[in-house]
Amino acid sequence: MMNRRTLLVTVALTTGIWLAGAPATAQPRAGGTFTFAVATTPPTLDWHTTGARATIVYAGMYIWEGLVAMDEKFVPHPMLAERWDISKDGLTWTFPLRRNVRFHNGKVMTAEDVVASLNRWRQVSARAEMLTRIEEIAATDRHTVVFRLSAPLASLPFILSREGQQPVVHPKEIIENAPVNKLSAYVGTGPYKLVEWVPDRHIVLERFPQYSARDDVRGGLAGRKVAYLDRIVFRSIPESEVRMAGLRTGQFDAAQPLPQEYLGELKKVPGVQPVIVKFDMKPVMYFSMDGPTKNVKLRKALRAALNMDDIMYAATGSQDFYDLNPDQLWFRFQALWSDTGKEIYNQNNAAAAKALAKEAGYKGEPLRFLASATQFHHKRPAIQITEQLKAAGFNVTLDLRDWPTVSQLQRDPSKWDITYTRTVVTVPSEAELVTSMGFKSPETQKLLDTIGTETDIEKLRAAFEAFKRDVIVEQVPWVTMGDMFALRGLRSHVRGLQPIYTHPLWNVWLEK
Repeated sequence: MMNRRTLLVTVALTTGIWLAGAPATAQPRAGGTFTFAVATTPPTLDWHTTGARATIVYAGMYIWEGLVAMDEKFVPHPMLAERWDISKDGLTWTFPLRRNVRFHNGKVMTAEDVVASLNRWRQVSARAEMLTRIEEIAATDRHTVVFRLSAPLASLPFILSREGQQPVVHPKEIIENAPVNKLSAYVGTGPYKLVEWVPDRHIVLERFPQYSARDDVRGGLAGRKVAYLDRIVFRSIPESEVRMAGLRTGQFDAAQPLPQEYLGELKKVPGVQPVIVKFDMKPVMYFSMDGPTKNVKLRKALRAALNMDDIMYAATGSQDFYDLNPDQLWFRFQALWSDTGKEIYNQNNAAAAKALAKEAGYKGEPLRFLASATQFHHKRPAIQITEQLKAAGFNVTLDLRDWPTVSQLQRDPSKWDITYTRTVVTVPSEAELVTSMGFKSPETQKLLDTIGTETDIEKLRAAFEAFKRDVIVEQVPWVTMGDMFALRGLRSHVRGLQPIYTHPLWNVWLEK
């Protein structure tokens, strides 16, 4: 189990801001198909290799599980592990496994499957650098996995449970040495198994009757999962108005995302309830380190030109759905939030942008801006950003593609200079997201190393203040626009759905 110091930091870094679902009016009942209209389907189902939210929330978290999972407050808890024990020197972590957990192919999970999955993740995941302190992951018997470290790593449970590119567990015979995005089968231990995946059309999941649920009741992706629904269908519906129309007629049980300006209309539809998710994502602009934007003065110039209020309004359509937050990492309710760097946030200063661009030696070279055309909360702010940058004298060309193509191209920084996506930092170790598209510096790595090992909350806070000041402000690895809230439409016969951004459909049933 967690030692006391790690537990104290875990509790201190998480908050109780979570909107509990309305109490059910009847006992849960099994059966039925839940049809969820979504904007896009996953570009891949190889969760080890992608941070795409569609992979996680429309397939991955139902099919696979890891040793650890996070609850709705972003606290890690055992999932496939019974618990974890840490040696006094912090160099050995022992994970006893739950017994008699079955994969969807009927095989009982063992430590060999866990070790093979973790080793393959370390080979293919862009985030494997987070585990460079791991010297060995070994199966000491059929039901025990041991991590041996070269240096303490206080954030290990967070790394193992983070959503993007999560090191989930597959059968050894499927995952061992599996090429990227070429799994021979999609087999996990989760409450639902994959029936069909047709890219750009739908994903169909079916209850796994032999699922082994935990006993502890928690929220988020942790704790007991009961598969009341017979079947879950995620339908790819790129057009917001079509998602809304299907929700209105009852064709869909839920629809997300919906443009925030639909809130008033949702309130008027009989049998439909709007849900505002107060913790969603941060719109973020990354810079390529492969072209003109590798010049930090040019990155500062681009940042100076931005009017965040107009960008966030474009992303949401309503002031009720965003917060102009100067912290480039944390939402205001998170314990490590501060206004450090407020002087460079929301500058809206074309004159300063032009002066910095001149210092950078910028002479009107083309800047390629890659963004998604199929998601309104990507396309509209990208258009707004482009207009602002052009007005400040930058030669920006907006390249709008479908999201799977954008996700693929983002892996090659030579194909773009600026790109737009959305992100969220839930735990300290995720500060390394600023490096996920190629940015690196000695100062950044040194601070990330401190963040990854520090268990004293005040020292950790000081490290983050230095990170914001010396990396975010001075080196500009990214620019976040603010905090974005989400709108979901839900038919009133749906019960048990958590109002959180991952919207897990276990423990959910239909009262009709």
